[in-house]
Amino acid sequence: MAIKCTVTTDLQAKDKNGYSGIQKHVEHDEKINHANQDIVFSETQFNQYDESPKTRAAIDKWNDEHFKDYVEEHDKHQREKGHAERQYGSVKNYLKRKKKATAVLTIGNMEVQSKLMQQFCPKTSYQEAKLPDGTTHLVFKLRDQNGQPIPDNIAVAKQFYGCFNRSLIHATNNNVGWSPNKIHQQRINVGDYLHRGRYATNNDEMGISHIHYELATFGMTRGGKKRAAHVTNSLNQALVSLHHAVTGKYCSGRDATKWFRANMDQFALKCLEDELHKTYKVPQNKKILDFERKTKEDKTIQTGLSMEQLKAQHQEIADHQKAVQSLQDQADNLTNQKNDVQSQVATVTQNLKGIYEATTGHQAVDKDGNDLSPLEMANDITRAARSSQKDKQQADQDADAAKEKQIAAENQQKQLDQQLAHQRQQLQNLQNHISDAEEQIKQRKLQRIKAAQQEIDQNDLLDNNDQPITVTEANVAQMEQELDSWRQEERDNWKTDKQDYQDELDNLNQEITTARTTKTELSTTNQQLTAQNQQLQNENTTVQNQINDYKNQLVDTIAENAPEHKVGSSLLNPNETAQPVISDTGRQQHLRQTLKYLMDTTTKVLQKIKTEATNFINQITQALTQPTQNQQSNPTSQHSPSLDLSNIKSSDKPFDYRKEQKLMNDPIIKLKKAILFATKDQLQKTSQQTKQSLKKQAEDEYEL
Repeated sequence: MAIKCTVTTDLQAKDKNGYSGIQKHVEHDEKINHANQDIVFSETQFNQYDESPKTRAAIDKWNDEHFKDYVEEHDKHQREKGHAERQYGSVKNYLKRKKKATAVLTIGNMEVQSKLMQQFCPKTSYQEAKLPDGTTHLVFKLRDQNGQPIPDNIAVAKQFYGCFNRSLIHATNNNVGWSPNKIHQQRINVGDYLHRGRYATNNDEMGISHIHYELATFGMTRGGKKRAAHVTNSLNQALVSLHHAVTGKYCSGRDATKWFRANMDQFALKCLEDELHKTYKVPQNKKILDFERKTKEDKTIQTGLSMEQLKAQHQEIADHQKAVQSLQDQADNLTNQKNDVQSQVATVTQNLKGIYEATTGHQAVDKDGNDLSPLEMANDITRAARSSQKDKQQADQDADAAKEKQIAAENQQKQLDQQLAHQRQQLQNLQNHISDAEEQIKQRKLQRIKAAQQEIDQNDLLDNNDQPITVTEANVAQMEQELDSWRQEERDNWKTDKQDYQDELDNLNQEITTARTTKTELSTTNQQLTAQNQQLQNENTTVQNQINDYKNQLVDTIAENAPEHKVGSSLLNPNETAQPVISDTGRQQHLRQTLKYLMDTTTKVLQKIKTEATNFINQITQALTQPTQNQQSNPTSQHSPSLDLSNIKSSDKPFDYRKEQKLMNDPIIKLKKAILFATKDQLQKTSQQTKQSLKKQAEDEYEL
């Protein structure tokens, strides 16, 4: 049967320190006096950490990629508005003012871990240990009676905790995400919005294995009328943006958090399930863990309190319940005593009533039908006894006896009433003490609320949404806990900053020494660079002269083949008229243009000449191939078509159809072929036409 197992993902964005503020807490150094007294330091060796400079650099790089554009745009806007002092200067400075996010992922609880140890570990490898509240928990037996390590048990513990380490690290990896689907066309990773940095797994607490890890967060606000959408490192906005990317829908930060926790919790349990199957060779069809969700309505689970606060609260509740039960028992005793006295009074009254009826022969009621009081019945008995001489003595005796009993009963009733009043006074005093205690607790809580609120306001602390924090009776314990953590983190940060400043001062001194050493080298290098710069300037002058020469050649080509060409109006200076290239002004206008423009213009001019030449060649070819009036049906070629077959040899090159077709369509080849096969009359006619055409062209150019 599968073990019921809960999974908890706790996301927090408390202050500006982030993971640095909890670093001492997660390291579990035995030399430090930890507030958590439930650490099994012999099992600290199975914790796994990643706090390397490489991981920190990766977080800085990720932040730069996501916030650099926003910071630059913000700083530019502030400079334009004349508020240079409001610039961030860098992504690091921007994030330094913002809250940092951390998270804790916990799979199961003490009961789950104990059941798994019993299922997969030898009985000799673990033993029971008592918690301060009296409950027991299984821990590994890593040393013998002489304090010597037990290698076999250490290996068992390493294998067992290795399953938790791998599953916790895998579940929080940055590449975990959702495959492409109809809503999003590409894969979406959690690390695109909630990027894990440094982390530490804790297997040595008397609870369950869990992981603390740093989160770099990125999200986009939805924007509004007053401010456009922009990037933010708010944890809530990061969750909302991730939810929108995956589902295509917007939701509140609370709903996005629930959605993320539901997905993360299910995936984390699956990771642990897979690790247990692989490590202990469990068949895949056998389920080890079954997901279970605890809700706020389940009173066996309370979150948001430290173990010390939870124990103190339980003790306070138990003491209060004990005092209330004691008072209730005293009240019950007084009530029982009162009932006994009333029972005795009723018995005496009933006996007196019987004597009255026997003596007087009447019922013990008045004229209105109400019961007579004991005193009235005694008086009536006395009067009846006096009226009867025979029974006078007996009646007197009976009356005296009844009166004595009545007096005794009344005295006893008075004593009981006094005792009951005394007990009631004691009960009232106890209730007053309880009320005073509750009032003192209430006043103390109000003082705690006021002190916490004052400290929050003095330090300008904000919640996850950068909104002011209001301390109430419902959250004062949580706020005090967070303030304790904040103060500890501030102290730790002060120590860290002090060391950083000292290190920075040492580095500056070292840099000054290095700078003095390298000053001479820089001077030498400067001289070398000056010489190289002069050489580059000379080379640049040479290249510029070559470009000018090439421009002159291109302009000469244009002037030679298209003397009337003018530059485009868009390339001229204002109020300048384009002139032909053959003129001095037109030449200077052409020389001012870019090299590409001159090359393109030259190409067009030469292309035009090529086209005219091709047309001319085609015209001559056509003239050569046109039949004349004197041409016979079988014209005689100017050349002998006979071939010497003995000189023909096979070619060693393959036949290229495309190349042959290109040659056949070449105008020059066609012209040569037409000349070879033309008749004498065709040659004479073509010669005359060509001379006339050239003469006409020369005359046209002369007229121009």
